[in-house]
Amino acid sequence: MTADVDRQAAHSRVPLGRIERLSDGYALAFDRQFDYPRSYIWNLLTEPAKVRLWLGELASEWELGKEYSLDLGAGASTGTVLQLNPPTSLQISWEDALGLESILEWRVLECDGGTLLQFQARSETPDFLTEGAAGWQQILAALDDVAAGRDPQPSGDWAALRDAYAAEFDLSNTMGMLETADGVTMVHFDRCLPAPLPLVNDALTADPEQQPMVEQAEVDLRTDGARTRLTVRHVLEDLADAPALMARWHAHLDAVAVSLEGGQPHASTRKLHALEDLYRTGVGNPA
Repeated sequence: MTADVDRQAAHSRVPLGRIERLSDGYALAFDRQFDYPRSYIWNLLTEPAKVRLWLGELASEWELGKEYSLDLGAGASTGTVLQLNPPTSLQISWEDALGLESILEWRVLECDGGTLLQFQARSETPDFLTEGAAGWQQILAALDDVAAGRDPQPSGDWAALRDAYAAEFDLSNTMGMLETADGVTMVHFDRCLPAPLPLVNDALTADPEQQPMVEQAEVDLRTDGARTRLTVRHVLEDLADAPALMARWHAHLDAVAVSLEGGQPHASTRKLHALEDLYRTGVGNPA
């Protein structure tokens, strides 16, 4: 698939990446074919002035073994440069505001007179996997635009692309969304949990501190036996309350998942505040 065709599809609802289950986690992978020299693509990945055009503002150049800071506009990432082999490979650790870490790698290979760019993101858990897949597809679409000398185009329908990844790879979304119907705005979460319905219901209602919130929402549980799909819709009285309510539901559903896996959930004020900040940036809001 050429970069131009990739660019058109990337702004649509069609997943271009693949998600693989590994023995120790998950891998998200993309392959992009460019009709440009390898050195040109390498410079787009490594020169701070070029990286700013498609990814974010690097505080300094990538340096092997050194920490980096990347301003993404609506957030930030930090980590360490693990590999730097010009002009072939760049590998970094990637830690977000929630403390979740993944390993990112770009490989730049000569191929068919041009360049094959391979991107992989590895993580230990499926948290934010469909969201990340949609996000990286749109980021790589911006890289396509910059490589061709164009300004990055609008990203398209991120939520629909996220849902398409969830459907194609049989995964659960992590984040909540806001949806509006008949003038009523609601917080909406969908989670697919690997447990039968009675256990999910028990875990959902086990925490007395969260019981009032659960009782105020419309909760739908549907099972296919071994798994249960949980859908939450919680009406908002005031849109200003959305970030806090979305953060509370997000944290509670994470705790439900931990409990179902046999773990002991622990409330984290830091995580709750980080989730509020995440939702306050507009992520999860309808376009």
